[in-house]
Amino acid sequence: MVLLALPRPVLFRCSNLQEFVHHVAKVTNMRILTPITALGPSNFLAANLYARSIFGEDALVNVSVENKADGSIRGHIRIRAKTQGVALSLGDRITAKQKL
Repeated sequence: MVLLALPRPVLFRCSNLQEFVHHVAKVTNMRILTPITALGPSNFLAANLYARSIFGEDALVNVSVENKADGSIRGHIRIRAKTQGVALSLGDRITAKQKL
């Protein structure tokens, strides 16, 4: 099984990392696998999200972000899926819904 990985840069104006992960989960209709509420306040966060399309295709999203001194969030979102179409669709949806 070959997985396609598409890294996406993060540019988000918010200082709460948990809020950002919940935002990504909401706009992509994905489930958060990592219990991020158990983590204490920190300047960085890594979380995994999972979804299955209506066609039965799986997608895994890895979010790695950190707070910067200017109050913005920087990091990467890595999307893994069997087919390129699913990964590109998720990446486009995340990019379109980022608050700059």
